[in-house]
Amino acid sequence: MNYHAESTKNGLKSRTLRLLAVVLFCLIGFLSLSSSLFAQAPIPAATGPAKTDPGGFTPGLTLGTRFEGSYSGDGGVYDIGSALGYNFSRHFGIDAGVPLYFVTTPSSIKKNNPGAVSGIGIGALFTDLRLNYPNQSLNYSSTIHLTAPTGDTKKGFSTGHATWNFANHFDHAFGDFSPYLDLGVGNTLMDTKFFHRPFVSFGYNAQFEGGLEYDPGKFSFSASAYDVAPWGNQTVISRVFRCGSAAKCGASGSSTNRKGFTSSNVTTGAADLVRDNGFNAGFDYKPVGYLDLEFDFSRSVPLQLNSYSFGIGVDLSWVIRPRVH
Repeated sequence: MNYHAESTKNGLKSRTLRLLAVVLFCLIGFLSLSSSLFAQAPIPAATGPAKTDPGGFTPGLTLGTRFEGSYSGDGGVYDIGSALGYNFSRHFGIDAGVPLYFVTTPSSIKKNNPGAVSGIGIGALFTDLRLNYPNQSLNYSSTIHLTAPTGDTKKGFSTGHATWNFANHFDHAFGDFSPYLDLGVGNTLMDTKFFHRPFVSFGYNAQFEGGLEYDPGKFSFSASAYDVAPWGNQTVISRVFRCGSAAKCGASGSSTNRKGFTSSNVTTGAADLVRDNGFNAGFDYKPVGYLDLEFDFSRSVPLQLNSYSFGIGVDLSWVIRPRVH
């Protein structure tokens, strides 16, 4: 009998059973959460001080899941997203996944759009190319976020186009305090942990955010200001007013109404249609290394909109990585 082969086989079977158990646990947890919280979105680019992981990525397979969302007067946008990836080195990794969206619509919109409000649906398939270069002088991380047009455009779960975003994060730690700067560019507006918008957009834009994070340990606090600078023609697809029997599926013409997503499925216009700025505040708690809990607030000045967000992230990488005995 080949003892080594049998041991390897048993180890593989054990890891497979653990993976199935965790997947089942996540599904059960998701079903119980969705009934009480009624649900929200995927993780965008790299954010947060790199000093929390001074060595960079851990090479090997990665697996994570995140349940997050935002609620505002214009509706609630929530999702659960899972991603499977691989870190080729301590500086470069890749992952891919797909979010499952849940949207709640205000009663004011339901009145004008009976039977044609958004609900549950699969979002756009995404791939992230991730870089991480921690350094005592300046920490740098970046993500290239790519999506395929797999989501339902009538529900605002996809733009109907392939999209890309290139996001960059810089920070420097002064003890427990880390001032940071995020710079991004792309052909769609990225959701952030602070603000899951009640619409998706297609059109070129640059995003800027600067702030300060205080991270003494398991708890961290952050405050920042952001600005969205678009250019060229823009298309906005509502997540809270979908195209149905009682609504038009296309834009009726060029518009300057930034709140057009509350009364039309599709709005088109110039850059001002999605121009935005405001401020954020967040609280994060990591009770253990694989669990991340957060609550955030965002204020959009042009939309005059307050958004309250939450996030529950679980790192399941230990399931698919062999244990060292």
